[in-house]
Amino acid sequence: MLQLELLRARTRKGQIHPIYADLTQRNLDLSGRIIEAFQANVGEKKGRLLKKISSFEAAGFDYRFVRGLSAILQRESAFKMEAAVNPQLARRLIFEEAAKRDPVINETARKSIMDAVAKALKITEGELEESFQADLDDELLLREFTPLSPAELLKRYNFALTQTLLFRSTFMEVRVSDSWKNVLRAVKFQGLMYSAEVEDGVFKITVDGPHSIFKLTQRYGTRMAKILPSIVQAPDWKIFGGIVRAGQFGKRILQLRLSSDEVGRLIKPPDSRILQSRRSEQFDSLVEKDFFRRFQTLNSGWTITREPTPLIAGRYVFIPDFSFEKSGMRIFMEIAGFWTEKYLETKLKKLQQLQNVDLIVAVDEKLACERMKRIKGEVIFYKRKVPLKPIWRLLKQREEQFLSLQMTRLDTSRLQLNGDVVQLEAVAKSSSVPVEALVRKMKAKEVDGYRMVGKLLVSHRKLEQLDKKVSSLKKPLLSEVTSLLEQEGIDRPFDILSALDYGVKWRGLDPEKSLVYKRRPHKNNNNASD
Repeated sequence: MLQLELLRARTRKGQIHPIYADLTQRNLDLSGRIIEAFQANVGEKKGRLLKKISSFEAAGFDYRFVRGLSAILQRESAFKMEAAVNPQLARRLIFEEAAKRDPVINETARKSIMDAVAKALKITEGELEESFQADLDDELLLREFTPLSPAELLKRYNFALTQTLLFRSTFMEVRVSDSWKNVLRAVKFQGLMYSAEVEDGVFKITVDGPHSIFKLTQRYGTRMAKILPSIVQAPDWKIFGGIVRAGQFGKRILQLRLSSDEVGRLIKPPDSRILQSRRSEQFDSLVEKDFFRRFQTLNSGWTITREPTPLIAGRYVFIPDFSFEKSGMRIFMEIAGFWTEKYLETKLKKLQQLQNVDLIVAVDEKLACERMKRIKGEVIFYKRKVPLKPIWRLLKQREEQFLSLQMTRLDTSRLQLNGDVVQLEAVAKSSSVPVEALVRKMKAKEVDGYRMVGKLLVSHRKLEQLDKKVSSLKKPLLSEVTSLLEQEGIDRPFDILSALDYGVKWRGLDPEKSLVYKRRPHKNNNNASD
């Protein structure tokens, strides 16, 4: 994006269009000469470089165009300050030394002051002169420069020009067919207010512009400009927008229309690979980031995912902030923070069209209103941060409902139970049912010839064999007993020991010293104790 004073645009009949730099030979020659100027001035002061660049303005080029190209190249440059001492320290000591002397300063007095300060700092007078203003912009040294080709510089300039124009928008409507997910994710990542619709395979994403809100205009406008790379990288795109433009009779809103067919060949964004890698690590807001990290510490068994697969809600397209998944269950969550009245209405309509989607909406208390009750799903209000307890309670409730439904549908008569030891986890996986539902079903219904032990079905015959083998050991060390049971196909030996009414006499925590013993049956009288 460029400074607003460098914006070049043409207005006509209520429309506005950026004045792009076409890839003509004249523009390519200018672009190449500016690039050469940067290359030739590596190691020189920035002021000298800019003076050289300004000479191109006298050659008949619009000064905004020349300075815009220079601004793009400055982003590919590394300017550094070089000084013998800190410039702020040098200035402070010089002013303090001058204050001690006669208020009338002539050249002789000035030289005397500089000489005294230089000696105090143990540097030369020339080094002090350079350090005195070394941190000023014109005094910075160009140390590194990454050149672009003349054509790429022009395309990058046109891209920045478009961003600058969008900074003044009241809204932007993007129409894409392919790569729409990338555009929508970019909008979500920047925390913009949007609505998305699909019709005949074309996705229309409408973003509220910075001049449609009453605060944070500059920050919001910068974020809006940052979604442009994802748009122009799509194979086919169209942009419509309303642009605020100050004129002779005050401000008015002009219409912007751009398309890949018309200007796509002239626009190229900077390399966005770094942005894409950072995007996967960042969050739309601190509220989301805080909630995500706190939820992960619960070890709830639920997998939380940021910005899952987009949902189609009628003709609307919707990307929730999070999804929670477990055992085939999937619940979505949207965190509502920065909304305007109009955006809230659009969001409500979109959420109400969700069909067969389990949705939790966390709403900032500042947005609380009666209309939120019309949302299909659970609404939780938060202040500063999203509470974990009600979210966890809802997930547990959904899990119980899901397992109850699965148990109702589960026909155990069709399950193939073979062998003396049946691993219910394996049976559940082969039958495509949650293991928790299968375990509960088996506990509620006795299976002929088997006993439920943890997540195992063990035949009565096998249990008798195991009991005899354990009781036959002269000195049943815990390590020896667990090894014996594991060889028999028991992966959780303690469940079997408990089922066979064995206990462990612990001697420290060493299984080589601890002994397994048979508990005595409790007496069936009033004095019996556990």
